[in-house]
Amino acid sequence: MLVKYLDNVYVVKNPALSTILLEIRDRNTDRYRFRELLRLAGMILAYEASPLLDTQIHEVETPLGAKWSSEKINDENIVIISILRASLPFVDGMLTLFPRASIGFISAARVEDSMRRQNNRIVFKIESYYKKIPSVEKRTVLIVDPMLATGSTMDLALSIVEKANPRKVIVIALIASKPGVEFLSSKHPKTSIVVASIDPKLDERGFIVPGLGDAGDRCFG
Repeated sequence: MLVKYLDNVYVVKNPALSTILLEIRDRNTDRYRFRELLRLAGMILAYEASPLLDTQIHEVETPLGAKWSSEKINDENIVIISILRASLPFVDGMLTLFPRASIGFISAARVEDSMRRQNNRIVFKIESYYKKIPSVEKRTVLIVDPMLATGSTMDLALSIVEKANPRKVIVIALIASKPGVEFLSSKHPKTSIVVASIDPKLDERGFIVPGLGDAGDRCFG
């Protein structure tokens, strides 16, 4: 179930997702299990975000020769953009629900020694080394990253996507920080943001607290 946090921010309330989130935060969860939990979380978050997607009425014929009409998500009109690298298993889970979606990639990393404070928020310089994105014009775009910390990386990704005239943009993250999600919501009011948890703060290094650590390192070493 989507619970509205701000006008364009939703927190997913789902016991199965809460169970996954508890285990994925555990420092003792090993790398293999961490990746599998991210994949499962991606599938559940995609399912929970589906009410925000456009649908069309589609008709089929049953084996008994009867007609049946129902809403259908046109996943061929969806572009999933993965913020490398921890989002790879996360996206894999989403593809379970949207197998015909196109996939794009943005490689972006914070420059750790560039941290500064601006308007009472932590800001990092973000370097993007690579991007490969299919056409998003008039399509629904899901930008995916397990962690939304300061919002600097996602802000960069949104600035790239918004120039390409998408029909709709939805950010999906597992854990967001309160300052990061509030910054992103204010700067990109037309973008919907769906998360499993909003954690209260960032530490002095810009990591989400309580968070789950560095998702990329826990996935891949």
